[in-house]
Amino acid sequence: GGITSKTELAMFLAEIMWESGGLIYKSELACKTNNCAGSYQDSTGLPGKYYYGRGYIQLTWGANYKAASTGLFNDDRLLQNPDQVATNEDYAWGVSFWFWKNNVKPALKGTFNFGLATKAINGALECSGGVNDKAKKRYQIYTEILKVFEPSATPIESGCYN
Repeated sequence: GGITSKTELAMFLAEIMWESGGLIYKSELACKTNNCAGSYQDSTGLPGKYYYGRGYIQLTWGANYKAASTGLFNDDRLLQNPDQVATNEDYAWGVSFWFWKNNVKPALKGTFNFGLATKAINGALECSGGVNDKAKKRYQIYTEILKVFEPSATPIESGCYN
């Protein structure tokens, strides 16, 4: 994922811990019974396929499945069969590292502002309209992981709701 420091690794781990419920879930829980039919529809997605959150960083939308597939495999296998992201452990990790490298790392702009990582992953839902409890919980996870990886580092919260 292009991760180059212990602080960035702590950020990545905190985000995937939150997104996956502690590395338990590789598929969006809210979509378990109905595939979130009617959600996550874009012009890239294929008819009859559902592009809800899968992987340790919950990849969503047809365009992201296509981009991840092209980036990882130089084909459209994930667009054709999005369930693979939840059923294949290598793919679940692969899309998570791909998303970090291509979407989160550029959003960080060389900083360790944890809120920018959250904004790049789930900003539309968690970073709008003041303090959001979910984003705060992500940050709390980060502070605990950072204490282990880089005890002398000072966590920086800004970039999401502040």
